[in-house]
Amino acid sequence: MARCYPDPDHAVSDSNAELIVYRALAEQLGPDYAILHSVAWISRPGGGGPREGETDILIAHPARGLLAIEVKGGRVSLDYGTRTWVSIDGDNVTHEIKNPFDQARRGKFALLEKLRESPAWKKLDIGRFNLGYAVFVPGVGDGSRLRGPDAPVEIIGDRRDLSDLNAWVEQAFAYWEGEERAGKQIGTRGMDALVALFARTVSTRPLLSARISDEDDARLALTNRQAAILDMLRRQRRVMIAGGAGTGKTLIAREKAVRLASEGMRTLLLCYNRGLADHLREQCAGIEGLDVATFHQVCHRWIDRAKVKKARDLLAEARADLPGGDEFDHHMPMALAVAVDALDPIYDAIVVDEAQDFGDEYWLPVEMLLTRPDEAMLYVFLDENQDIYRRSANIPVPGEPMVLDRNCRNTDAIHAAAYSHYRGAAVEPPEIVGVGVDRLLASDMEKQAKSIGSLVTKLVVDEDVAPHEIAILLCDASDRPARERALQKLPLPAAVKLGRVEDFGPGRLTVDTVARFKGLERAVIILWAFDNCDVSRDRETLYVGMSRAKSVLFVCGTREACDRILG
Repeated sequence: MARCYPDPDHAVSDSNAELIVYRALAEQLGPDYAILHSVAWISRPGGGGPREGETDILIAHPARGLLAIEVKGGRVSLDYGTRTWVSIDGDNVTHEIKNPFDQARRGKFALLEKLRESPAWKKLDIGRFNLGYAVFVPGVGDGSRLRGPDAPVEIIGDRRDLSDLNAWVEQAFAYWEGEERAGKQIGTRGMDALVALFARTVSTRPLLSARISDEDDARLALTNRQAAILDMLRRQRRVMIAGGAGTGKTLIAREKAVRLASEGMRTLLLCYNRGLADHLREQCAGIEGLDVATFHQVCHRWIDRAKVKKARDLLAEARADLPGGDEFDHHMPMALAVAVDALDPIYDAIVVDEAQDFGDEYWLPVEMLLTRPDEAMLYVFLDENQDIYRRSANIPVPGEPMVLDRNCRNTDAIHAAAYSHYRGAAVEPPEIVGVGVDRLLASDMEKQAKSIGSLVTKLVVDEDVAPHEIAILLCDASDRPARERALQKLPLPAAVKLGRVEDFGPGRLTVDTVARFKGLERAVIILWAFDNCDVSRDRETLYVGMSRAKSVLFVCGTREACDRILG
Protein backbone atom coordinates (compact mmCIF):
# COMPACT_ATOMS: atom_id res chain seq x y z
CA MET A 1 0.00 0.00 0.00
CA ALA A 2 1.21 3.51 -0.81
CA ARG A 3 2.03 6.16 1.80
CA CYS A 4 -1.06 8.35 1.94
CA TYR A 5 -1.69 11.83 3.30
CA PRO A 6 -4.22 11.85 4.86
CA ASP A 7 -5.16 8.29 5.73
CA PRO A 8 -7.74 7.25 3.10
CA ASP A 9 -10.19 6.28 5.83
CA HIS A 10 -10.06 9.84 7.19
CA ALA A 11 -10.06 11.73 3.90
CA VAL A 12 -12.99 14.07 3.32
CA SER A 13 -14.14 15.88 0.20
CA ASP A 14 -17.22 17.41 -1.39
CA SER A 15 -16.35 15.31 -4.44
CA ASN A 16 -17.14 11.61 -4.09
CA ALA A 17 -15.20 11.04 -7.33
CA GLU A 18 -11.99 12.30 -5.68
CA LEU A 19 -12.43 9.88 -2.78
CA ILE A 20 -13.05 6.95 -5.14
CA VAL A 21 -9.85 7.60 -7.09
CA TYR A 22 -7.78 8.41 -3.98
CA ARG A 23 -8.76 5.24 -2.14
CA ALA A 24 -8.25 3.08 -5.22
CA LEU A 25 -4.77 4.54 -5.74
CA ALA A 26 -3.95 3.94 -2.07
CA GLU A 27 -4.91 0.26 -2.32
CA GLN A 28 -3.22 -0.51 -5.62
CA LEU A 29 0.02 1.46 -5.70
CA GLY A 30 3.04 0.06 -3.91
CA PRO A 31 4.96 1.40 -0.88
CA ASP A 32 7.42 3.37 -3.06
CA TYR A 33 4.63 5.80 -3.90
CA ALA A 34 3.39 8.72 -1.83
CA ILE A 35 -0.13 10.00 -2.53
CA LEU A 36 -1.41 13.35 -1.28
CA HIS A 37 -5.08 14.27 -1.45
CA SER A 38 -6.49 17.80 -1.79
CA VAL A 39 -3.19 19.69 -1.91
CA ALA A 40 -3.32 23.50 -1.83
CA TRP A 41 -0.66 26.19 -1.47
CA ILE A 42 0.17 29.86 -1.94
CA SER A 43 3.39 30.88 -3.68
CA ARG A 44 5.04 34.20 -4.50
CA PRO A 45 6.81 33.51 -7.82
CA GLY A 46 9.69 35.87 -8.48
CA GLY A 47 8.94 37.70 -5.25
CA GLY A 48 5.71 39.05 -6.70
CA GLY A 49 2.19 38.91 -5.39
CA PRO A 50 0.72 35.76 -3.87
CA ARG A 51 -0.58 33.11 -6.26
CA GLU A 52 -2.83 30.25 -5.24
CA GLY A 53 -2.38 26.71 -6.49
CA GLU A 54 -4.07 23.36 -5.95
CA THR A 55 -4.39 19.84 -7.22
CA ASP A 56 -6.90 17.16 -6.32
CA ILE A 57 -4.35 14.36 -6.04
CA LEU A 58 -0.55 14.46 -6.16
CA ILE A 59 1.40 11.25 -6.77
CA ALA A 60 5.13 11.11 -6.01
CA HIS A 61 7.67 8.39 -6.81
CA PRO A 62 11.42 8.59 -6.09
CA ALA A 63 12.36 7.53 -9.65
CA ARG A 64 9.36 8.49 -11.79
CA GLY A 65 8.76 12.00 -10.37
CA LEU A 66 5.52 13.85 -9.67
CA LEU A 67 2.07 13.61 -11.24
CA ALA A 68 -0.69 16.16 -10.52
CA ILE A 69 -4.18 14.74 -11.14
CA GLU A 70 -7.42 16.66 -11.62
CA VAL A 71 -10.52 14.56 -10.89
CA LYS A 72 -13.96 15.26 -12.35
CA GLY A 73 -17.09 13.42 -11.26
CA GLY A 74 -20.27 12.58 -13.17
CA ARG A 75 -20.56 12.01 -16.90
CA VAL A 76 -18.17 14.52 -18.46
CA SER A 77 -18.53 15.83 -22.00
CA LEU A 78 -17.13 18.73 -24.02
CA ASP A 79 -17.75 20.75 -27.14
CA TYR A 80 -14.43 21.56 -28.78
CA GLY A 81 -16.14 24.09 -31.00
CA THR A 82 -17.19 26.25 -28.06
CA ARG A 83 -14.58 24.89 -25.62
CA THR A 84 -17.41 24.13 -23.21
CA TRP A 85 -17.07 21.39 -20.59
CA VAL A 86 -20.07 19.98 -18.70
CA SER A 87 -20.63 17.37 -16.02
CA ILE A 88 -23.92 15.49 -15.64
CA ASP A 89 -24.60 14.26 -12.09
CA GLY A 90 -26.63 11.27 -10.91
CA ASP A 91 -29.87 13.26 -11.12
CA ASN A 92 -29.16 14.13 -14.78
CA VAL A 93 -28.52 17.75 -13.83
CA THR A 94 -25.99 19.43 -16.11
CA HIS A 95 -23.22 21.59 -14.56
CA GLU A 96 -20.82 23.68 -16.58
CA ILE A 97 -17.26 23.03 -15.38
CA LYS A 98 -13.82 24.42 -16.04
CA ASN A 99 -11.52 22.74 -18.52
CA PRO A 100 -9.94 20.04 -16.34
CA PHE A 101 -6.79 19.87 -18.50
CA ASP A 102 -6.24 23.62 -18.07
CA GLN A 103 -6.73 23.18 -14.31
CA ALA A 104 -4.31 20.27 -14.20
CA ARG A 105 -1.72 22.14 -16.25
CA ARG A 106 -1.94 25.27 -14.08
CA GLY A 107 -1.65 23.09 -10.98
CA LYS A 108 1.53 21.50 -12.35
CA PHE A 109 3.31 24.81 -12.98
CA ALA A 110 2.12 26.37 -9.71
CA LEU A 111 3.42 23.29 -7.94
CA LEU A 112 6.83 23.77 -9.53
CA GLU A 113 6.87 27.42 -8.40
CA LYS A 114 6.10 26.39 -4.84
CA LEU A 115 8.83 23.75 -4.82
CA ARG A 116 11.37 26.28 -6.05
CA GLU A 117 10.48 28.52 -3.08
CA SER A 118 11.06 25.73 -0.55
CA PRO A 119 14.47 25.96 1.22
CA ALA A 120 14.41 22.20 1.85
CA TRP A 121 13.81 21.49 -1.84
CA LYS A 122 16.49 23.95 -2.92
CA LYS A 123 19.08 22.21 -0.74
CA LEU A 124 18.54 18.98 -2.66
CA ASP A 125 19.59 20.69 -5.94
CA ILE A 126 17.51 18.22 -7.96
CA GLY A 127 17.34 20.33 -11.09
CA ARG A 128 14.92 19.28 -13.85
CA PHE A 129 12.85 16.20 -13.08
CA ASN A 130 9.78 14.46 -14.45
CA LEU A 131 6.71 16.51 -13.57
CA GLY A 132 3.41 15.83 -15.30
CA TYR A 133 -0.32 16.13 -15.00
CA ALA A 134 -3.37 14.03 -15.83
CA VAL A 135 -7.16 14.03 -15.65
CA PHE A 136 -9.25 11.23 -14.17
CA VAL A 137 -12.99 10.83 -14.83
CA PRO A 138 -14.18 7.80 -12.82
CA GLY A 139 -17.78 8.28 -13.95
CA VAL A 140 -16.90 7.98 -17.66
CA GLY A 141 -16.78 4.57 -19.35
CA ASP A 142 -14.56 5.63 -22.26
CA GLY A 143 -12.29 8.55 -21.44
CA SER A 144 -10.68 8.49 -24.90
CA ARG A 145 -13.72 10.36 -26.20
CA LEU A 146 -12.39 13.42 -24.31
CA ARG A 147 -9.06 13.45 -26.12
CA GLY A 148 -8.07 16.55 -28.04
CA PRO A 149 -5.05 18.60 -29.08
CA ASP A 150 -4.38 19.56 -25.44
CA ALA A 151 -5.71 16.29 -24.01
CA PRO A 152 -3.74 13.22 -25.18
CA VAL A 153 -5.35 9.91 -24.36
CA GLU A 154 -2.27 8.77 -22.38
CA ILE A 155 -3.07 11.20 -19.56
CA ILE A 156 -6.81 10.48 -19.33
CA GLY A 157 -8.05 7.96 -16.77
CA ASP A 158 -11.57 6.53 -16.71
CA ARG A 159 -13.70 3.92 -14.96
CA ARG A 160 -11.91 1.05 -16.75
CA ASP A 161 -8.54 2.16 -15.32
CA LEU A 162 -9.78 1.91 -11.73
CA SER A 163 -9.12 -1.84 -11.82
CA ASP A 164 -5.45 -1.46 -12.83
CA LEU A 165 -4.17 1.87 -11.59
CA ASN A 166 -0.55 0.69 -11.54
CA ALA A 167 -0.56 0.43 -15.31
CA TRP A 168 -2.37 3.73 -15.79
CA VAL A 169 -0.01 5.65 -13.46
CA GLU A 170 3.05 4.19 -15.21
CA GLN A 171 1.54 5.18 -18.58
CA ALA A 172 0.96 8.78 -17.42
CA PHE A 173 4.48 9.09 -16.00
CA ALA A 174 5.96 7.62 -19.16
CA TYR A 175 4.15 10.15 -21.35
CA TRP A 176 5.84 13.06 -19.56
CA GLU A 177 9.29 11.52 -19.32
CA GLY A 178 11.39 13.03 -22.12
CA GLU A 179 15.05 12.53 -22.91
CA GLU A 180 16.06 15.75 -21.18
CA ARG A 181 14.72 14.40 -17.88
CA ALA A 182 16.10 10.91 -18.23
CA GLY A 183 18.01 9.90 -15.11
CA LYS A 184 16.82 12.94 -13.11
CA GLN A 185 15.18 11.58 -9.96
CA ILE A 186 13.77 13.27 -6.89
CA GLY A 187 14.83 10.31 -4.72
CA THR A 188 13.64 9.50 -1.23
CA ARG A 189 14.93 12.83 0.09
CA GLY A 190 12.84 14.66 -2.48
CA MET A 191 9.83 12.60 -1.42
CA ASP A 192 10.42 13.54 2.22
CA ALA A 193 10.79 17.23 1.35
CA LEU A 194 7.55 17.12 -0.64
CA VAL A 195 5.63 15.50 2.20
CA ALA A 196 7.13 17.92 4.74
CA LEU A 197 6.03 20.85 2.59
CA PHE A 198 2.50 19.77 1.68
CA ALA A 199 1.44 17.18 4.24
CA ARG A 200 3.36 17.85 7.45
CA THR A 201 1.48 16.98 10.59
CA VAL A 202 0.98 19.94 12.89
CA SER A 203 -0.73 19.96 16.25
CA THR A 204 -1.45 23.27 17.90
CA ARG A 205 -1.72 23.88 21.61
CA PRO A 206 -1.95 27.00 23.71
CA LEU A 207 1.22 28.38 25.25
CA LEU A 208 1.68 27.39 28.86
CA SER A 209 1.48 31.08 29.75
CA ALA A 210 -1.97 31.27 28.11
CA ARG A 211 -3.16 28.17 29.93
CA ILE A 212 -1.93 29.61 33.24
CA SER A 213 -3.98 32.73 32.57
CA ASP A 214 -7.09 30.71 31.73
CA GLU A 215 -6.68 28.59 34.84
CA ASP A 216 -6.28 31.71 36.98
CA ASP A 217 -9.69 32.90 35.74
CA ALA A 218 -11.25 29.59 36.82
CA ARG A 219 -9.31 29.74 40.09
CA LEU A 220 -10.72 33.19 40.85
CA ALA A 221 -14.27 31.88 40.54
CA LEU A 222 -13.50 28.99 42.90
CA THR A 223 -11.84 31.29 45.43
CA ASN A 224 -14.76 33.72 45.38
CA ARG A 225 -17.02 30.83 46.27
CA GLN A 226 -14.75 29.87 49.17
CA ALA A 227 -14.63 33.48 50.35
CA ALA A 228 -18.33 33.29 51.22
CA ILE A 229 -17.12 32.13 54.63
CA LEU A 230 -16.28 35.78 55.31
CA ASP A 231 -19.98 36.48 55.75
CA MET A 232 -20.10 33.82 58.45
CA LEU A 233 -17.34 35.58 60.42
CA ARG A 234 -19.21 38.88 60.85
CA ARG A 235 -20.81 38.07 64.20
CA GLN A 236 -18.04 35.91 65.64
CA ARG A 237 -15.10 37.38 67.51
CA ARG A 238 -12.84 34.34 67.94
CA VAL A 239 -12.81 31.79 65.17
CA MET A 240 -10.42 29.10 63.98
CA ILE A 241 -10.55 28.23 60.26
CA ALA A 242 -8.87 25.03 59.09
CA GLY A 243 -8.24 23.74 55.60
CA GLY A 244 -5.79 21.92 53.40
CA ALA A 245 -3.33 23.50 51.01
CA GLY A 246 -4.97 25.58 48.33
CA THR A 247 -8.34 25.94 50.05
CA GLY A 248 -8.09 29.73 50.14
CA LYS A 249 -7.04 30.27 53.77
CA THR A 250 -4.49 33.01 53.06
CA LEU A 251 -6.78 34.87 50.68
CA ILE A 252 -9.64 34.83 53.17
CA ALA A 253 -7.32 35.83 56.03
CA ARG A 254 -6.02 38.79 54.03
CA GLU A 255 -9.52 39.86 52.98
CA LYS A 256 -10.79 39.62 56.56
CA ALA A 257 -7.90 41.78 57.79
CA VAL A 258 -8.57 44.35 55.06
CA ARG A 259 -12.28 44.50 55.97
CA LEU A 260 -11.54 44.91 59.67
CA ALA A 261 -9.15 47.78 58.97
CA SER A 262 -11.63 49.43 56.61
CA GLU A 263 -14.19 49.33 59.44
CA GLY A 264 -11.89 51.49 61.56
CA MET A 265 -10.23 48.78 63.65
CA ARG A 266 -6.48 48.79 64.13
CA THR A 267 -5.63 45.36 62.73
CA LEU A 268 -2.56 43.11 62.66
CA LEU A 269 -2.20 40.45 59.93
CA LEU A 270 0.29 38.02 61.37
CA CYS A 271 2.08 34.98 59.92
CA TYR A 272 5.26 32.98 60.46
CA ASN A 273 7.21 33.09 57.19
CA ARG A 274 8.93 36.26 56.07
CA GLY A 275 8.26 35.52 52.40
CA LEU A 276 4.53 35.29 53.01
CA ALA A 277 4.58 38.47 55.12
CA ASP A 278 6.38 40.36 52.34
CA HIS A 279 3.82 39.10 49.83
CA LEU A 280 0.85 40.07 52.00
CA ARG A 281 2.36 43.45 52.85
CA GLU A 282 2.72 44.25 49.16
CA GLN A 283 -0.89 43.27 48.52
CA CYS A 284 -2.14 45.36 51.45
CA ALA A 285 -0.01 48.44 50.77
CA GLY A 286 -1.79 51.72 51.40
CA ILE A 287 -4.54 50.31 53.65
CA GLU A 288 -4.78 52.54 56.69
CA GLY A 289 -4.87 50.85 60.06
CA LEU A 290 -3.49 47.51 58.84
CA ASP A 291 -0.05 46.21 59.85
CA VAL A 292 1.41 43.07 58.24
CA ALA A 293 4.32 41.22 59.81
CA THR A 294 5.77 37.91 60.89
CA PHE A 295 5.58 37.05 64.57
CA HIS A 296 9.30 37.68 65.02
CA GLN A 297 9.15 40.99 63.15
CA VAL A 298 6.54 42.09 65.68
CA CYS A 299 8.86 40.94 68.48
CA HIS A 300 11.74 43.03 67.09
CA ARG A 301 9.54 46.14 66.72
CA TRP A 302 8.24 46.04 70.26
CA ILE A 303 11.65 45.18 71.73
CA ASP A 304 13.13 48.16 69.88
CA ARG A 305 10.31 50.43 71.13
CA ALA A 306 10.99 49.33 74.69
CA LYS A 307 14.67 50.24 74.25
CA VAL A 308 13.74 53.73 73.09
CA LYS A 309 10.83 54.48 75.45
CA LYS A 310 11.76 52.47 78.53
CA ALA A 311 15.54 52.17 78.14
CA ARG A 312 15.31 48.42 78.68
CA ASP A 313 16.93 45.60 76.69
CA LEU A 314 14.12 43.11 77.09
CA LEU A 315 15.75 40.47 74.91
CA ALA A 316 18.86 40.50 77.13
CA GLU A 317 16.61 40.22 80.18
CA ALA A 318 14.83 37.20 78.69
CA ARG A 319 18.16 35.49 77.95
CA ALA A 320 19.23 36.05 81.53
CA ASP A 321 15.93 34.77 82.93
CA LEU A 322 15.97 31.64 80.74
CA PRO A 323 19.60 30.85 79.86
CA GLY A 324 18.79 27.48 78.31
CA GLY A 325 15.97 28.73 76.16
CA ASP A 326 15.78 29.09 72.37
CA GLU A 327 16.12 32.62 70.96
CA PHE A 328 13.10 32.37 68.61
CA ASP A 329 10.83 30.04 70.55
CA HIS A 330 11.40 31.38 74.09
CA HIS A 331 13.42 34.59 74.47
CA MET A 332 11.68 36.68 71.80
CA PRO A 333 8.11 35.74 72.84
CA MET A 334 9.01 36.49 76.49
CA ALA A 335 10.49 39.87 75.55
CA LEU A 336 7.43 40.72 73.44
CA ALA A 337 5.07 39.96 76.34
CA VAL A 338 7.02 42.24 78.68
CA ALA A 339 7.21 44.99 76.05
CA VAL A 340 3.45 44.95 75.46
CA ASP A 341 2.83 45.01 79.20
CA ALA A 342 5.11 48.04 79.53
CA LEU A 343 3.87 49.93 76.48
CA ASP A 344 0.16 48.92 76.34
CA PRO A 345 -1.56 47.04 73.51
CA ILE A 346 -2.66 48.76 70.30
CA TYR A 347 -4.67 46.30 68.16
CA ASP A 348 -8.44 45.90 68.03
CA ALA A 349 -8.22 42.75 65.86
CA ILE A 350 -5.57 40.20 64.91
CA VAL A 351 -5.72 37.76 62.00
CA VAL A 352 -3.19 34.91 62.13
CA ASP A 353 -2.25 32.86 59.07
CA GLU A 354 -0.02 29.76 59.30
CA ALA A 355 -1.11 29.32 62.93
CA GLN A 356 0.11 25.71 62.90
CA ASP A 357 3.66 27.10 63.03
CA PHE A 358 3.09 29.15 66.18
CA GLY A 359 4.46 27.61 69.36
CA ASP A 360 2.71 27.62 72.75
CA GLU A 361 4.88 30.54 73.90
CA TYR A 362 3.65 32.75 71.04
CA TRP A 363 -0.01 32.93 72.00
CA LEU A 364 0.27 34.82 75.28
CA PRO A 365 1.97 37.89 73.73
CA VAL A 366 -0.38 37.66 70.70
CA GLU A 367 -3.41 37.95 72.99
CA MET A 368 -1.71 40.71 74.99
CA LEU A 369 -1.44 42.79 71.78
CA LEU A 370 -5.25 43.08 71.73
CA THR A 371 -6.66 46.16 73.45
CA ARG A 372 -9.60 44.28 74.94
CA PRO A 373 -8.70 40.58 74.95
CA ASP A 374 -12.18 39.45 76.00
CA GLU A 375 -13.95 41.47 73.30
CA ALA A 376 -11.34 41.98 70.59
CA MET A 377 -11.33 39.89 67.45
CA LEU A 378 -8.95 37.00 66.84
CA TYR A 379 -9.18 34.94 63.65
CA VAL A 380 -6.83 32.00 63.29
CA PHE A 381 -6.17 30.12 60.03
CA LEU A 382 -4.24 26.87 59.96
CA ASP A 383 -3.45 23.63 58.18
CA GLU A 384 -2.21 20.97 60.57
CA ASN A 385 -0.73 19.07 57.63
CA GLN A 386 1.75 21.91 57.10
CA ASP A 387 3.33 21.58 60.54
CA ILE A 388 6.84 21.16 59.12
CA TYR A 389 8.36 23.09 62.06
CA ARG A 390 6.72 20.68 64.56
CA ARG A 391 5.26 23.57 66.59
CA SER A 392 1.51 22.87 66.60
CA ALA A 393 0.22 24.43 69.79
CA ASN A 394 -2.81 24.97 71.98
CA ILE A 395 -4.51 27.76 70.06
CA PRO A 396 -6.57 30.09 72.32
CA VAL A 397 -9.80 29.73 70.33
CA PRO A 398 -12.55 27.55 71.81
CA GLY A 399 -14.71 25.17 69.85
CA GLU A 400 -14.29 23.29 66.61
CA PRO A 401 -12.79 25.07 63.61
CA MET A 402 -14.68 26.06 60.52
CA VAL A 403 -13.45 23.87 57.70
CA LEU A 404 -12.57 24.86 54.14
CA ASP A 405 -13.03 21.73 52.08
CA ARG A 406 -12.45 22.73 48.43
CA ASN A 407 -9.02 23.08 46.83
CA CYS A 408 -9.10 26.26 44.75
CA ARG A 409 -5.39 26.70 44.03
CA ASN A 410 -4.04 23.62 42.30
CA THR A 411 -5.09 21.65 39.27
CA ASP A 412 -6.61 18.22 39.73
CA ALA A 413 -3.31 16.47 38.91
CA ILE A 414 -1.31 18.55 41.38
CA HIS A 415 -3.99 18.07 44.03
CA ALA A 416 -3.75 14.30 43.60
CA ALA A 417 0.04 14.33 43.99
CA ALA A 418 0.15 16.71 46.97
CA TYR A 419 -2.82 15.25 48.82
CA SER A 420 -1.37 11.75 48.67
CA HIS A 421 0.76 13.06 51.59
CA TYR A 422 -2.17 14.71 53.38
CA ARG A 423 -3.80 13.39 56.55
CA GLY A 424 -7.03 14.96 57.69
CA ALA A 425 -10.60 15.81 56.74
CA ALA A 426 -11.43 15.24 53.10
CA VAL A 427 -10.72 18.14 50.75
CA GLU A 428 -12.52 18.17 47.42
CA PRO A 429 -10.29 18.36 44.35
CA PRO A 430 -10.38 21.48 42.20
CA GLU A 431 -12.45 21.83 39.05
CA ILE A 432 -9.36 22.56 36.94
CA VAL A 433 -8.02 19.45 35.20
CA GLY A 434 -4.64 20.80 34.09
CA VAL A 435 -1.69 18.71 32.93
CA GLY A 436 -0.06 15.78 34.67
CA VAL A 437 2.88 16.03 37.05
CA ASP A 438 6.07 15.75 35.01
CA ARG A 439 9.39 14.17 36.02
CA LEU A 440 12.94 15.32 35.33
CA LEU A 441 15.03 12.18 35.82
CA ALA A 442 18.79 12.41 36.40
CA SER A 443 21.26 10.42 38.48
CA ASP A 444 23.11 13.17 40.37
CA MET A 445 22.88 16.80 41.42
CA GLU A 446 24.87 18.26 38.50
CA LYS A 447 22.81 16.41 35.88
CA GLN A 448 19.60 17.33 37.66
CA ALA A 449 20.63 21.00 37.63
CA LYS A 450 21.25 20.83 33.88
CA SER A 451 17.80 19.30 33.35
CA ILE A 452 16.25 22.10 35.38
CA GLY A 453 18.19 24.69 33.36
CA SER A 454 16.93 23.26 30.07
CA LEU A 455 13.38 23.22 31.40
CA VAL A 456 13.55 26.84 32.62
CA THR A 457 14.88 27.94 29.22
CA LYS A 458 12.00 26.15 27.47
CA LEU A 459 9.41 27.63 29.81
CA VAL A 460 10.68 31.20 29.46
CA VAL A 461 11.69 31.22 25.79
CA ASP A 462 9.21 28.82 24.16
CA GLU A 463 6.23 28.95 26.51
CA ASP A 464 6.45 32.67 27.40
CA VAL A 465 6.23 32.02 31.14
CA ALA A 466 7.47 34.96 33.23
CA PRO A 467 10.50 34.02 35.38
CA HIS A 468 8.79 35.27 38.55
CA GLU A 469 6.02 32.70 37.96
CA ILE A 470 8.56 29.88 38.47
CA ALA A 471 10.06 28.60 41.72
CA ILE A 472 12.60 25.86 42.39
CA LEU A 473 11.94 24.46 45.87
CA LEU A 474 14.39 22.34 47.83
CA CYS A 475 12.94 19.72 50.15
CA ASP A 476 16.31 19.03 51.82
CA ALA A 477 18.27 22.19 52.67
CA SER A 478 21.45 20.43 53.82
CA ASP A 479 23.32 21.01 50.54
CA ARG A 480 21.49 24.15 49.49
CA PRO A 481 24.65 26.23 48.70
CA ALA A 482 25.95 23.51 46.37
CA ARG A 483 22.65 23.30 44.53
CA GLU A 484 22.47 27.07 44.19
CA ARG A 485 25.99 27.12 42.73
CA ALA A 486 25.08 24.38 40.27
CA LEU A 487 22.11 26.45 39.06
CA GLN A 488 24.15 29.66 38.83
CA LYS A 489 26.57 27.97 36.41
CA LEU A 490 23.78 27.25 33.92
CA PRO A 491 23.41 29.21 30.65
CA LEU A 492 19.95 30.55 31.49
CA PRO A 493 18.15 33.17 29.36
CA ALA A 494 19.27 36.75 30.04
CA ALA A 495 15.78 37.59 31.32
CA VAL A 496 16.17 35.13 34.24
CA LYS A 497 17.81 36.13 37.53
CA LEU A 498 17.94 33.66 40.41
CA GLY A 499 16.94 34.82 43.88
CA ARG A 500 15.47 33.73 47.19
CA VAL A 501 11.98 34.36 48.53
CA GLU A 502 12.77 37.88 49.66
CA ASP A 503 14.11 38.80 46.20
CA PHE A 504 10.76 38.25 44.48
CA GLY A 505 10.06 40.59 41.59
CA PRO A 506 9.89 40.77 37.78
CA GLY A 507 12.54 38.57 36.18
CA ARG A 508 13.37 36.85 39.49
CA LEU A 509 13.09 33.07 39.55
CA THR A 510 12.85 31.92 43.16
CA VAL A 511 15.25 29.24 44.45
CA ASP A 512 14.55 28.47 48.10
CA THR A 513 13.56 25.79 50.56
CA VAL A 514 10.06 24.42 50.96
CA ALA A 515 10.06 25.59 54.58
CA ARG A 516 10.81 29.23 53.66
CA PHE A 517 8.25 29.15 50.85
CA LYS A 518 5.32 28.14 53.08
CA GLY A 519 2.16 30.11 52.42
CA LEU A 520 3.30 31.16 48.94
CA GLU A 521 2.52 29.85 45.47
CA ARG A 522 3.76 30.03 41.89
CA ALA A 523 2.27 29.02 38.56
CA VAL A 524 5.17 26.58 38.02
CA ILE A 525 6.99 24.69 40.78
CA ILE A 526 10.08 22.53 40.26
CA LEU A 527 10.48 20.33 43.35
CA TRP A 528 14.09 19.26 43.96
CA ALA A 529 16.44 17.78 46.57
CA PHE A 530 14.17 14.98 47.79
CA ASP A 531 16.40 12.02 46.88
CA ASN A 532 17.05 11.36 50.58
CA CYS A 533 13.52 12.11 51.75
CA ASP A 534 11.54 9.52 53.66
CA VAL A 535 7.87 9.61 52.66
CA SER A 536 6.65 9.05 56.24
CA ARG A 537 9.16 11.28 57.98
CA ASP A 538 8.99 14.11 55.44
CA ARG A 539 5.31 13.87 54.60
CA GLU A 540 4.57 17.49 55.49
CA THR A 541 7.50 18.82 53.45
CA LEU A 542 6.41 16.92 50.34
CA TYR A 543 2.79 17.99 50.85
CA VAL A 544 3.71 21.65 51.25
CA GLY A 545 6.21 21.66 48.37
CA MET A 546 3.90 20.05 45.83
CA SER A 547 0.87 22.09 46.81
CA ARG A 548 2.69 25.39 46.08
CA ALA A 549 2.19 24.78 42.33
CA LYS A 550 -0.89 26.39 40.81
CA SER A 551 -0.73 25.10 37.23
CA VAL A 552 2.35 22.94 36.61
CA LEU A 553 4.46 20.74 38.90
CA PHE A 554 7.78 19.16 37.97
CA VAL A 555 9.71 16.81 40.25
CA CYS A 556 13.45 16.48 39.62
CA GLY A 557 15.47 13.60 41.03
CA THR A 558 16.47 10.01 40.52
CA ARG A 559 13.91 7.63 39.06
CA GLU A 560 13.63 5.77 42.35
CA ALA A 561 13.09 8.97 44.35
CA CYS A 562 10.47 10.32 41.93
CA ASP A 563 8.60 7.02 42.00
CA ARG A 564 8.73 7.04 45.78
CA ILE A 565 7.28 10.51 46.36
CA LEU A 566 4.67 10.23 43.60
CA GLY A 567 3.72 6.66 44.37
